[in-house]
Amino acid sequence: FGYQITIYDRYDRAGGLLIYGIPNFKLEKFVVERRTNLLKEGAYLLPMQGCESVFHVASPFTIQSKKPNKELIEPAVKGTQNVLEAANQASSVKRVVLTSSVAAIYGDNIDMQEQGVERFNESYFNSSSSLNHQPYSFSKLLAEKMAWEIYQNQKKWDLVVINPSFILGPVLSKTSNSESINFMNDILKGKFYFGAPGLILSYVDVRDVALGHLKAYENENAEGRHILCTSCLDGFELMDIIREFEPDLELPTKIVPIWKMKLFARWEITKAKFGYIPRVSPETVKEYMNKITNYDSSKARGTLGWNPIEINDSIRDTLNWIKHKLD
Repeated sequence: FGYQITIYDRYDRAGGLLIYGIPNFKLEKFVVERRTNLLKEGAYLLPMQGCESVFHVASPFTIQSKKPNKELIEPAVKGTQNVLEAANQASSVKRVVLTSSVAAIYGDNIDMQEQGVERFNESYFNSSSSLNHQPYSFSKLLAEKMAWEIYQNQKKWDLVVINPSFILGPVLSKTSNSESINFMNDILKGKFYFGAPGLILSYVDVRDVALGHLKAYENENAEGRHILCTSCLDGFELMDIIREFEPDLELPTKIVPIWKMKLFARWEITKAKFGYIPRVSPETVKEYMNKITNYDSSKARGTLGWNPIEINDSIRDTLNWIKHKLD
């Protein structure tokens, strides 16, 4: 028994998420249908014919954007709408597995403190992001909410949502514009030598995200949302793990003080007046720095039988990929 897969992708690579790193994955047929305009109405109708399950796994992920509505919101929302409307017209489709994000669950690290919770679970929806503040998170929220709305207005297929955290791990292609790869590459290049950001991030390996999608398809009891998070690490914890594999690397030994981050943020905003895209804002410093965030992945572990690899292994493999592919 094996799978027949058709990938509909503008870059010929996003669909690889479904088969990457999954042990004993049996593939009978793999077809790539390349199209450049996935936002065009009806773009998915033909390749979806005869499909039993649909995996919608891609939308733009970038922190810096001059035109967030065009570059983030429209592709995420319109793309999701096109996929699900095609599923409505394809009589064979029984299940849709949608890649959302923990960004659809929360917007800023301070949200946990303000809402008085110890861990975010699948019942929470982002209430702090907007077009002008964390537009990427806002795009994931809008796309997922649209998916649930379309799902509730039909009875042909069921919807299972995957909400991964910050994704690490080796990349299928020889190049990558991944924000997580860029982040780890900046560490290797010494950009954080003078101090680690006082930032707690949640991590999951790309191979575990692929496995989560497959289990969401195969498990008949799968329903609703599923957070995929292996570990939450602060700056020091991340640097300690990197130091384990890169002992000669000059890594930060202290956390950047809040006052320095605020000063840096003001400088970034000042440069924005001349067309520069700021990497950080005063609002980001206030709502992210030194704020705890944590997630409950028990539903994915229990219902789906999801058992992720150790975070140390994920970081090691990410570093190895960067050194061999980006050097």
